[in-house]
Amino acid sequence: MTSEQTVASIRWGCCGLGLQDLNYKQCSRCSVAFHLECLFMGAEHQSNPPTDPTTSKWICPLCTDAHKVGENDNTPVKYDPNVSVRPRKKPALNSPPGDKPVTRDEMEDIIQGFMVEVNKSIRKTIGDILSTELKSIRGELNEVKESMDFINDKFEAITQENSDSSMKIKRLEEENSSLQSTIQDLSTRINHLEQSARNNNIEIQCVPEKRDENLLNIVKNLGNTINFQITEDYLAHLTRVAKLNKDSNRPRSIIVQFNSPRVRDQFLAASIKYNKYHPQDRLNSSHAGISGAKTPIFVCEHLSTANKTLHAAARQVAKDKGYKYVWVRGGRIYMRKTETSEFKIIKNTDSLNKLP
Repeated sequence: MTSEQTVASIRWGCCGLGLQDLNYKQCSRCSVAFHLECLFMGAEHQSNPPTDPTTSKWICPLCTDAHKVGENDNTPVKYDPNVSVRPRKKPALNSPPGDKPVTRDEMEDIIQGFMVEVNKSIRKTIGDILSTELKSIRGELNEVKESMDFINDKFEAITQENSDSSMKIKRLEEENSSLQSTIQDLSTRINHLEQSARNNNIEIQCVPEKRDENLLNIVKNLGNTINFQITEDYLAHLTRVAKLNKDSNRPRSIIVQFNSPRVRDQFLAASIKYNKYHPQDRLNSSHAGISGAKTPIFVCEHLSTANKTLHAAARQVAKDKGYKYVWVRGGRIYMRKTETSEFKIIKNTDSLNKLP
């Protein structure tokens, strides 16, 4: 090969690419040049394949064919030095038979048919998958439905039970309210009866206790002090009563039962009058004939246990809210804020809570 030669000085026996493809070989007989690619691409369609172009003295296919023809007959070999088309390339794999080319419409039909088959296959595959999955989902949904039905039945049963319980609770609340009202009414009646049973009694508080004391003499001495003469005919019973608060250091109270409420009221009135006119020497242990240090003595109505508790609460409320007077008359508790204000009757703790 000589790469310095030009296209004009070389005769080509294949395509017209010329020196654009430097892989070529010249025939040692006719000096015609052939590209190596052109030689081997058309070799399978030639009756006499080219000899090996790598040998030093290479003979092109044209000279080879001409030599063979010369051996058989005297017909000369026609040679066209202006061949400008490369031999036909090797046909593509799986190309359709025959030399007729495939048209655009035929190609579209082939592609369309292929796509139809692909779509059918995809649809079948998707259908099979969906059928399997939907079957599983249906099974799960059935289980969920059964569970929901079970829960719904339980819920309805619980709802009914709750409704029955609510009705029972409402009925019990009504009964409880009625019972509380009845208990309060009975408590009021019992307290009234207890207080009525004490209508003839007075309670003398804070009188010092002695082992050899004489309760009759103590009451008589107090009567003499307040200018109320007491005879044994006035008295029905004398005694000390147990303390409500066992931890208290106060002496036990003396209960004096007179033979009538009139005598009881007279003794109370005399005691109040004495304390009013002797503020510096109010009733004390010396007036009861008891020696030793003087201690205050209080004379009051004998209240029931409930009224005593209410009286103590009333005195505490009076202290907290600035009420000046708290007193007991006829078993009832009264309060007054000032000397000119209207008095209040304290019947229960609700009355105390409503005080301004």
